[in-house]
Amino acid sequence: MRTNKRVSAIVIKNDKLLLIHRFKNGDEYWVVPGGGVEDEETLNEALIREVKEETSLDLLSSKQVGSFEQPEHQHYFFKCVLQKGEPSIGGPEKDNSTKDNVYILEWVPVSKVKTLTNLFPESIKEFL
Repeated sequence: MRTNKRVSAIVIKNDKLLLIHRFKNGDEYWVVPGGGVEDEETLNEALIREVKEETSLDLLSSKQVGSFEQPEHQHYFFKCVLQKGEPSIGGPEKDNSTKDNVYILEWVPVSKVKTLTNLFPESIKEFL
């Protein structure tokens, strides 16, 4: 069962942020790798699990850089370094991919990220 906490991984390489480009039921948007914290799980444990599920890479280091509260949850942001390699979608996201539910990992220039209007959570821009 999930708590009301969420973690997000800010992974920057060569002035580009790793994002998941989503196409779902005709909607297009971007999200940061991460997700919900399970019961009995620490923020760090959730971050390690979510990063591995969504990038297929191990988390080498992380540092919490901020948080914000929304009515439905508390959101925590971490700057992260991943193991070397090319990220690829794995875990439940890979299992749930269909032609109407697409997950694509992309390196997006930070300058472009700051102009995206369909980025969730948008508050991630504060921590770039």
